[in-house]
Amino acid sequence: MGFFSIDTLITIAAAIFTLGILILIHELGHFIVARMVGIRVERFSIGMPPRFLSVQNKVDGLWIKLFIPWFIQRIANATTIEFRIPRKNPVAGDTEYALSWTPFGGYVKMSGMIDESMDGEITGKPWEFTSKKRWQQLLTISGGVIMNALLAFFLFSAIIYSSGMDEPVEGTFVGSLVSTEEREVFPAEEAGIMENDQIVTINGQSVTDWEELTGIVHDQPGKTISVEWLRNGIRYSDSITVVKETVPTAEGTVDIGMIGIGRVTEHTDLGLVESVGYGARSTYMFGTLMARGFWSMITGATSMDQVGGPIMIAKMAGDMARRGWLDVFYFMAIISVNLAFINILPIPGLDGGHFLIISIEGIIRRPLPLNVKLIIQQIGMLFLLGLVLFITIQDISRL
Repeated sequence: MGFFSIDTLITIAAAIFTLGILILIHELGHFIVARMVGIRVERFSIGMPPRFLSVQNKVDGLWIKLFIPWFIQRIANATTIEFRIPRKNPVAGDTEYALSWTPFGGYVKMSGMIDESMDGEITGKPWEFTSKKRWQQLLTISGGVIMNALLAFFLFSAIIYSSGMDEPVEGTFVGSLVSTEEREVFPAEEAGIMENDQIVTINGQSVTDWEELTGIVHDQPGKTISVEWLRNGIRYSDSITVVKETVPTAEGTVDIGMIGIGRVTEHTDLGLVESVGYGARSTYMFGTLMARGFWSMITGATSMDQVGGPIMIAKMAGDMARRGWLDVFYFMAIISVNLAFINILPIPGLDGGHFLIISIEGIIRRPLPLNVKLIIQQIGMLFLLGLVLFITIQDISRL
């Protein structure tokens, strides 16, 4: 498969679309809250530096600036090209709106904010970040996380409202045979069980509903059970060895037994209220799963080998794109929850790190020294860069 194959191009496009929107929405959250509390936003960029194009309202009109790439600056004998579009009754704006070359996400530069840019210029002006009340600073820092959580909630709700839900049908009829990337054929299919077959007994015990059936199977990972099923009135039976699978739940991951069958379902359309409730529950569930997974890594219960980074996310985004738009948006909602959780971690360089510093300043009732903040940010950025490099190497090794 060549680099410019259709699959590769789909993966790249899906990654840019998914990660770009998620990070852009995150930064938009900071932008909106900052403007609400009166913090001057110096620059709002779609994409990451270097800049390609910027637009800003000034007192004499709308100014557009084109940034010349470094490799042709000498030829052009300039670094930028500016031109003005006259406007009637122009109103000057504080914000430069930029389009940058790197298509992933965006960023917001606020006045008086000690952030990843390591800009330490604080003059005490009333529109600066550090001049605002603590609650306003904390709300601004939380804007990105709030927007990511709201995006996930909206996507989950919209997906279920537009596509409906498959509700289970009572009984023990087999609706589908399960397969995964790790295990294409499960024991039930190996034993000859087919769709529309009816499971009637397990280990000689009669089963009449699906919960009873799965309860027996889930409790016996690794064990051999005897199963009887009906097909067109003919009774079949076989011994089946139950496989152990680790599955996520709202309480964490658990090991259960599986033979690889799914129940019969029927499609049901949901109303707006039900869809919103589903969106809220899904956002909470995936947030909880992320938190428990992170704790498992901290305690050593889960290996870091299971952590995926940008390359793995790009690959999964490509897989979802090949399956359809609903899968892309569902995947985007899950990643949006994960991005919200990661950003609230109290690590310098992340929103949670800024939140912690502001909270400490509120407790001690004075700002930390500027050089201390810069050192904390530098340490945090080094840690994050090292972590991204480590995870990226893992992603490449799994390709």
